Amino acid sequence: MAEVTAPIVGLFLIAGIFLNVLVVIGMLKKQSLVVKDFLVVSFACCSLVEICFGFIWEAYGRYIDDSSLTLCKMAGFGTTFPAFTSIIHLVAMAFERYISILHPMTAHKYFVSSKVAFYFIAPSWLFGFVWAFLPIFGWGGYIREKLHTYRCSVIATDNSAVAQSYNYSLLVLYYFLPSSLIIFCCVCVQLEIQKMTRRISNGLSSAMKERTKKTERNHFILVCIVIISYFLSWTPYAISACWFTFFNTAPDELVSYSALFAKSCMITNPLVYAFFYKEFRETLKNKVFSRNIRVQTVEAPTSSLQDTKETNH
Repeated sequence: MAEVTAPIVGLFLIAGIFLNVLVVIGMLKKQSLVVKDFLVVSFACCSLVEICFGFIWEAYGRYIDDSSLTLCKMAGFGTTFPAFTSIIHLVAMAFERYISILHPMTAHKYFVSSKVAFYFIAPSWLFGFVWAFLPIFGWGGYIREKLHTYRCSVIATDNSAVAQSYNYSLLVLYYFLPSSLIIFCCVCVQLEIQKMTRRISNGLSSAMKERTKKTERNHFILVCIVIISYFLSWTPYAISACWFTFFNTAPDELVSYSALFAKSCMITNPLVYAFFYKEFRETLKNKVFSRNIRVQTVEAPTSSLQDTKETNH
């Protein structure tokens, strides 16, 4: 199995770096950034941090030096911290869509400021850092997995009351509560979109408003797909934590191979942006890749002119 998963993980890492860097560059090339754009950039940065400070260290421990427990714990922290931060970002993205669609005047007034984006992003990173750092101080802990000893995890550490309380807290704060908030926001937004569609069909909205609502609806679909793919990636870890919490035994196979599912979100999220976010595709086409096209266009007439001069001489 290791011979199969190693190349897959390697492809995930390379593709994850390339695609997430592309997302960051593409979003920052936009003319004006609003709150949702800053959230997308910060969300992509979570994946980059997870790759550079988690999975790469984990790969070093797997293939070069698996004897260092300190390195193993560093890799565990490097993957846990951005993972927690990403979950808070997903809640923020769902809440931003909720406000933008159900309260558009409020969104138009406040969600165009980078300061408001900072109020979303900074607490997400801080909250994720604190909860990933707590096991280092003894609440929970990073220990080696039984099957893949080069990797450390906060899941299924021991049966003590301290470790169990940390596992309970993670289940509530980083799985069930975010899932509930996200589902609530998505359902409310979908119901409001249906009301908008009925108003438009009755001729109560202008063509401009119709295009605006269509854009909002497409972005909501984008957010939902990202959220679904992310939680599908992390659900195996949640199941492992639940299993250990309620049955006091660790499903070692599930814990070990949950990491492969978790790594898949590093490439699925950027691909979702590329396929479903029209504004992002247009920005990449016009701001990032158009330079090469312009250079080739300029060089072609120049070379033709030189050929003409040589022919005349």
